[in-house]
Amino acid sequence: MTSSHLSRSLPASFPHTYRFRTTPDLVRKFAIPKDGNVTIHHVYLPILEYKREFFPDKVNPRSHEEPSGRVPRLIADSLATHPDEFHLLNRGILILADSCTYDNQSQFLEITIGNDETGGLADGATTDRVLSGMLDPSTLKQLDMSDQEVLAALTSGFVHIEVVSGDYESRRVRLAGARNTSVQVKEFALENLDHKFDWLKDALDGSQFKDRIRYRENDPQPVDVRTVLALMTLFHPKWTEEGREPVSAYTSKGGILSYFRDDAWLPGYKQLASVVTDILRLYDHVHQNFQPQYAKFNREAKDSGAKFGRRREINYRADRPHVLPLTETEINYLVPDGWLYPTVAALRVLLDFNNGSATWKTDPFVYFDEYGAELVGDVQEESASLGFNPQSVGKKRLFWSNLRSKVELRLVKNEQANPIA
Repeated sequence: MTSSHLSRSLPASFPHTYRFRTTPDLVRKFAIPKDGNVTIHHVYLPILEYKREFFPDKVNPRSHEEPSGRVPRLIADSLATHPDEFHLLNRGILILADSCTYDNQSQFLEITIGNDETGGLADGATTDRVLSGMLDPSTLKQLDMSDQEVLAALTSGFVHIEVVSGDYESRRVRLAGARNTSVQVKEFALENLDHKFDWLKDALDGSQFKDRIRYRENDPQPVDVRTVLALMTLFHPKWTEEGREPVSAYTSKGGILSYFRDDAWLPGYKQLASVVTDILRLYDHVHQNFQPQYAKFNREAKDSGAKFGRRREINYRADRPHVLPLTETEINYLVPDGWLYPTVAALRVLLDFNNGSATWKTDPFVYFDEYGAELVGDVQEESASLGFNPQSVGKKRLFWSNLRSKVELRLVKNEQANPIA
């Protein structure tokens, strides 16, 4: 038997019924207490049987990751060295399915999954991936074993699968979250599993950011959805309503989900859907143009202060530019978020929420190009006064308020100079 025989691919369409052969003594069926609509099967499958088909994993808050790192290595080692005990040493795999039946006569287990959005592999993705790749050259090299030796281990080993079938939908997110605790699942992955980000995905669909945002752990996209929410939080209308500054978007990016989950805040996020792509581009635009605005401020102030790239807060690269993960813009001057967040947040006063969705009172890109030096100058002076510590700048609530007030005052001056007829 060759590794090509063990290759797997997803079904072409759903619903799909998976069929595995195992003996009756390795199958047990249970109806869960107090709910006859949900059934659990505990099954020990020969590993070569399990490897015949490939379960979808969209219901898993983590994506299928490649078998690298400490945990995958330990799983592979345990299978290679103790194949007869693998089903005891490994926690196994959880599958959510529409139905699961076992025929004692044919000795076939049949698992039917209606669609890959609500059914499939909910826990055990790492185990699944390791089993799939045991005969890959890189794995064989790592284990220092021949393919015949590994194949012998696969032939003698069993994997424990638990199949929850029936009317489990109301428990789906809790099941996936509770089972994925060997390495704690990040909360944003569960929000995605519960379709809480669908409206945001729709807003980004068709934009340059569509394939750059990561909604699940281990996915390859470069930008965590919490970064997107943090930038949106800088512009949320609640701050103006409550007379506060969005400092927590900088100081507690990990806590942004608490705002997102709040029923009083969620409508404001959805109002920003109309401008979210502008907000993401604006963040990188401010970053890219911070140095020119710094130079402009010093020229206007007739100040021959330190060159931007020599400031201790700036990470300057002359020959190997930094690449901004959102827009893939290349820059030589990497500016800390302690400077960027209060600067970008000050531009929130350029938004109008009067019509139920956010619109710009004036173009924020043009505004920053014209008046950004006023903000950048204040940022660099504040940073110097705080010991050249950008984190201190990012945490100073009064400074955020002062920057916002400067933009508000500029807007008033511009309106007075150019009254609407």
